Amino acid sequence: MISWIRRCWGTREQGADVDVRDEQSDINPIDTAWRIHQAQSDWTSKVDAKAAFAFAIESAAIATVVGLTAKDRLFSNLDQWWLVLLFVLGLILLLAAAGLAALVVIPRLRKDAAAKEARDNFIYFGHARLWNAAQLEDALRSQDILPQLSRQIINMAEIAWVKHIRVQWSFGLAIAGGVLLVACGLLGVG
Repeated sequence: MISWIRRCWGTREQGADVDVRDEQSDINPIDTAWRIHQAQSDWTSKVDAKAAFAFAIESAAIATVVGLTAKDRLFSNLDQWWLVLLFVLGLILLLAAAGLAALVVIPRLRKDAAAKEARDNFIYFGHARLWNAAQLEDALRSQDILPQLSRQIINMAEIAWVKHIRVQWSFGLAIAGGVLLVACGLLGVG
């Protein structure tokens, strides 16, 4: 069995390290950076979709809770202070959850900062919009794009990280708020 593995996969002594180095020498750092940039764009799109889903569910939950405060409905006659507290805390948590989800999908254009940075950057559309075609063509032909692309990857990573944290908190707050409201409804009926 071991001899079959060695025949098929080789061994370290047979130059496996050389093959890895040969493959790595063909890697173009700009191509790699663009692949990272694209992956981050995909992750950002996915977290935006999750936030939109969270916002829709949380908004529907808020509307349902408010609707259940109408006369002769589940939350219309909360006669104990602790039931009112559960209701208010649950609703506040749902509102905070929806607010966090909304913050994820609100565009961050950084208009003032983008205008200041545009002279040395053109990957972000907020920068590129301030260039004219001839200047951009010259810059694309003469500038090394890797430093700019590296900065853009870091900026996108920071944005994606914050978005993911906000969605995570949004779901957590929505669940906590929902639990409090369900408890309020169940304890208020009994």
